[in-house]
Amino acid sequence: MEKLFKSLNNQSKGVVLKKFNQKKQIVKELYFNGPKPNSSLSNKINLSTPKINSLLIELIEDGLVVDIGQGNSSGGRRPNIYSLVNKGFYVVGISLGVQKTSISVFNSNNEDVTGPKYFPVKIKSDFGIFTEINNCLNKILNSFGIDRRKIIVGGIEMPGLVNSEKGHNLTYFKDHTNLQEELTSLFEFPVFFENDAKLRTFTEQHYGLAKGKENALMVYIDWGVGLGMLINGQLHIGNSGYAGEFGHLPIVDNGILCKCGKHGCLETIASGTAIARLAKEGIKAGSPSLLKDIVEKDIERIDTSMVIQAANDGDQFAISILSDVAYWLGKGMAHLIQIFNPRLIIIGGVVADAKKFMIAPIQQAIHTYSNHDISNDTEIKFSKLGAKAGVLGASSYALEKL
Repeated sequence: MEKLFKSLNNQSKGVVLKKFNQKKQIVKELYFNGPKPNSSLSNKINLSTPKINSLLIELIEDGLVVDIGQGNSSGGRRPNIYSLVNKGFYVVGISLGVQKTSISVFNSNNEDVTGPKYFPVKIKSDFGIFTEINNCLNKILNSFGIDRRKIIVGGIEMPGLVNSEKGHNLTYFKDHTNLQEELTSLFEFPVFFENDAKLRTFTEQHYGLAKGKENALMVYIDWGVGLGMLINGQLHIGNSGYAGEFGHLPIVDNGILCKCGKHGCLETIASGTAIARLAKEGIKAGSPSLLKDIVEKDIERIDTSMVIQAANDGDQFAISILSDVAYWLGKGMAHLIQIFNPRLIIIGGVVADAKKFMIAPIQQAIHTYSNHDISNDTEIKFSKLGAKAGVLGASSYALEKL
C-alpha cells in the first residue's frame, strides 16, 4: 500500500487525489468481494473499462494486484480475473470486551491468517490496556512471521458510548478526548474504533444476514444489550454517535438496579450477565440443575455459555432461564418493530447458540406486544457468523474508514 502512495507523488494534487481514490475503490472492492474481472469492476465502480484496465496495470506495478488468469465466459473471449496480492498488506481486527480480548490479522485477500487469538485483557478505564494489547499483537506477528510495517490499518470494537467521528469513548476513556489519535500513535498504524453493537451490524451488512438489506436491526447480546441500525442501507449512529442503547430501555416494573443507575432496564433481564445471574440465584435457592456438576459446585463460575451447554444437555432449569430471558427480549424487540418497521432483526452475541430455546418465546412476546400487521413483515434470525464476527468486522470497518 505504501507503493500506492509513492507512485502518485510526482503528479498534480488534483490528479493524485482522483486517481488515488479510484485505486482505493478497486482495492476495497477486491478486498470485500474477492477476485473480479475488469468488466465487473467497471460496473461496480462506474468507470470505463479502459480506465479500469489502466488503473489495474498501475496497481499491478504497485505490487498490490495480480492477474490470476482467465475466468469463465458466457460467450466470447474469456475475461482475465484480478485479485489482490496475497501478502500485499495486512489489516488487524481487535475485539475488546468485558471478559477478554481477541485479535486476528487479515491478509490483503481478507483471509484470517492467524485465527482469532484470545488474551485475558478486559476493558477498563485505563489506557494501559492498549499497551498490553499492542504487546499481544507483537507476539502474534512474531509467531506468524508478519512484518509489522505491512499493516496498513487496524480496527477495534469496544463497548461503551463511542463517538467514532470525534474519536472518543465516553464510558471508559472520558479523559481521552482524541482516543483515536492516541491509539494510532501507540500502534504506529491508523486505528479506527466503534461501539461493538454497531460494528457487529456492519459485519452482518458485509458478510452476514443483512447483506443486501436496506433496513435491518442487529440486537447484540453480550454482557449487556446493544443495538445496531441499518436505515436505507446506512449504519445509523445518531446525533452524538450514541444511538442504540437498547439495553437501557426501562421495561421491567420494579426491576433491579442497572449499572446505569436506573431500575428495570432490559439489560438487567435479557443479557448475558442476566442469564448468569439468574442461574446463580436459582441454584442458590435450591433449583436442581446440571450446572452444579459443570462448575464442580463452584456456583460463582457459572457463565452464559455454561447455561447454554446445560440446556443443550436437557437441563430444564437452564432451558427455563433461556426461555424467560427470550420472552423479555421479545417484549423489547416489539418496541423496535413498532418504531422502525424493519425487514429483519438479527440476534447475535453469546445467545446465538441458544436459538432453539429462544426463538419461540421471542416470537410469542412479539405477537403479544406488537401490531401483527407490522410484525408479520419482520423476520427474526440469529447470526451465523459466530466468534469471528468481532475481529472480522473490526478489520473490515477499519479498512473501509481508511
